[in-house]
Amino acid sequence: MRRLAACLLFLVVACSTGAVSDRYFLDEWAVDGPERLPAGTDTITAENNGEWSHTLVVTTEDGHVVAASGLIESGAMTTLDVSLEPGPYVISCRIVAQDDEGGLSDHYERGMNHRVMVET
Repeated sequence: MRRLAACLLFLVVACSTGAVSDRYFLDEWAVDGPERLPAGTDTITAENNGEWSHTLVVTTEDGHVVAASGLIESGAMTTLDVSLEPGPYVISCRIVAQDDEGGLSDHYERGMNHRVMVET
């Protein structure tokens, strides 16, 4: 019985840390997720809850690309392994597409960017 209780406690602790805190949700014109991440190697998960395809791009504040996904279809999820130094970053969708009226729709400019501080 004690062994079972110890195993259950381990599972609760293991499931309550890690990937869940590094999960970002993409939707039309929004990126939601944590505003702080730990420095070092990490796995970032992106879940597309939007109607259209999106991307997940991690950049330094000055625009240097650290990691980028391919297209993430509606309802799909992907992960990116990243190595992050302390400092400010931006997590965004960088799609620019033509809308129904022939104009350009820049997902980043429409709000799909999220500032993140990486800390030691």
